[in-house]
Amino acid sequence: MALIGTPSMVMREAKSWSGFTDKNYFGNVFGSRPQLLTPIFTKILSQSGYQNLDTYLSQFPTIKKETTDDFYWNLIGTSTRNIPLVEARYKGAVVEADDENVGANWSDFELVFGEKYFSDTYVIVGEKNEQYPLQILAEPRQEGMNFVYSVKLFGNIPQGMPGAELVAGKLFSKDYSPVEEAMSIKGGDISYTSSTSMRNSFTHIRQTIKVPGNAADFKVAYDIQIPITDMTGTEVKTFNTWMGLVEWKANVEFQQMKAKALLFGRTNRDDKGRFHNLGKSNYEIKAGSGIREQMSVSNMFAMNKFSLRMLEDLLMAMVAGRMGFPERKFILNTGEFGAIDFNREVAAAATYWRDLTPFNPPVYAKTQSELHQNAMKAGVQFTEWLGPNNIHLTLNVDPMYDDRERNKIYMSDGSLAESHRMDILYIGDKTDPNIQKVQGGNWEDLVMYRFGFRNPFTGAINNQNAGQDEDSATFSRMTNFAAVVKDPSRTATLIPSILL
Repeated sequence: MALIGTPSMVMREAKSWSGFTDKNYFGNVFGSRPQLLTPIFTKILSQSGYQNLDTYLSQFPTIKKETTDDFYWNLIGTSTRNIPLVEARYKGAVVEADDENVGANWSDFELVFGEKYFSDTYVIVGEKNEQYPLQILAEPRQEGMNFVYSVKLFGNIPQGMPGAELVAGKLFSKDYSPVEEAMSIKGGDISYTSSTSMRNSFTHIRQTIKVPGNAADFKVAYDIQIPITDMTGTEVKTFNTWMGLVEWKANVEFQQMKAKALLFGRTNRDDKGRFHNLGKSNYEIKAGSGIREQMSVSNMFAMNKFSLRMLEDLLMAMVAGRMGFPERKFILNTGEFGAIDFNREVAAAATYWRDLTPFNPPVYAKTQSELHQNAMKAGVQFTEWLGPNNIHLTLNVDPMYDDRERNKIYMSDGSLAESHRMDILYIGDKTDPNIQKVQGGNWEDLVMYRFGFRNPFTGAINNQNAGQDEDSATFSRMTNFAAVVKDPSRTATLIPSILL
């Protein structure tokens, strides 16, 4: 922990510990001091006014499952696809990149694909699209795992086409199925795409706190004040008993554990479906994929410096031809430095739009200062971006991106690299969210109190139904949860290069 104030000012440095706390240790840490200048001890605790992704997702319905077994969902992609070419054959030889005039004078040649996607009568196009359309002449014949199509150029292209457009890996797609004006006997068939089955596991977390039976008597020599800040201001919670602080701290850390697992969690299942981590009971621990791991299969890009143009290009690549105009609403989840990066770029773009002074409250206004009789205050921060083609991006600053304990890599300017990271999320709406929390077994939090003679949480004594002989108390809480990103292709990440 960083030293607060100069060394000469600090009488006793802050101490950190975990686990069981008896009265002797408590007295050593929080013992009385006879001449306090103020009766208030303010705990230095970083609290953000913004919500983490867990609390944000709480506005959407949680999916309920009857059990905590693995759960599944299907992702159905579009049946309109690009199919990579295995090879092309012309006059009995495999076409090479430097070949010319392939299929000249409407002569037949062959295209080999790894799947039976196209059908007889269809016109298909390669990467030059309508420049070299090809007519499929018959249903394909199968060669091992591949399918061989007989084709010819469709249109007035007597010179044929270059071999460079027919090498392995070139992409082909369906266009349309032209037929005769009269007496036609067959048209093009439709294509199907099966669903992709996705799977995730529930993560279980537990918290156990043990305190001595006389903990209810632990009185701090000074009030402990913890400022809790939100967008409306700061509320101060005051604790004058040890147990009050314990219960509050337990709740905060439990919620933090859950939020971290939802966002950062990685499945510990291997490729064969086995789990190799064991708990204290020697039973296996199962952990599900968090939101980031599910996002990682799609649209992840490294960046050296953020730009609005980069953001626009990325979003347009995600939505063009795939999402309707009304759907294009995204959340930009980032840290405080990412919010600054975003604001600077939008502010630079906005300078030529209009004068910002008519805002209410005004962007510029008089203020009081000893420095000048005409002192002014000014400022604005952009938190949303209305991009082209109805893109709507809303900024959310997540305090976990600025957690200096978890995030340990810094940029050259001294800022946390993680704070610059930008996770772009298509959340969806409340009727059909793309990202949701999942709960298993129809239970949320399980809570257990176990104590002997005395209950330090309530101060009750003479417990005739004690759960243990030891004069102590144990408070345990356990929950299960999972996250589901139904369509990862509707998410993206801009990540500082240093984090890769």
